[in-house]
Amino acid sequence: MTSHPRTVIVQDPEGYAPRMSLTLPGTWGEVPDAGPVLAAYSDGRALSPAIATNVVLTAMTVPEGQDLEVWQGAVRAAQMSTLPDLHVLDDRPLDAVDGSTQRYTASVMTDQGGVSVLTRRWSRVVGERGLALTLTTVPMVDAQHAELLDAVAASWTVDAPATDGALR
Repeated sequence: MTSHPRTVIVQDPEGYAPRMSLTLPGTWGEVPDAGPVLAAYSDGRALSPAIATNVVLTAMTVPEGQDLEVWQGAVRAAQMSTLPDLHVLDDRPLDAVDGSTQRYTASVMTDQGGVSVLTRRWSRVVGERGLALTLTTVPMVDAQHAELLDAVAASWTVDAPATDGALR
């Protein structure tokens, strides 16, 4: 990744989502006041002066009776109906390093300033929580640094709930 990668541990302050970890380049920093997300990290424009590359971890309660496919289908339908310039490039099930099933989605859209933004998202359901790692950058940066960005995504681990439902 870089000469000094670091592993960050992310815990839901409310305790509803399992603990997660992620290995980032040592120069990437946490985004302060990132909003309603578990954690957000940025390269600070180290990969390209044109735009910051970001990694965001989120969690939400998945509606009762929805599995990963149904939940992500609803997310995709909402995106397609509200983001007129969204183009889905890839959308498929994918096995995580730990063997769990996740959904991988890649999409591109152009913002109001005319910048095309590439978003890659890996989603999982653990217990009743829908978890997502979202990586956002511009297509050229993604292409130039694909190995690094793939390694960041592959490093994402999620602790599973214990058999009694408690989070470890």
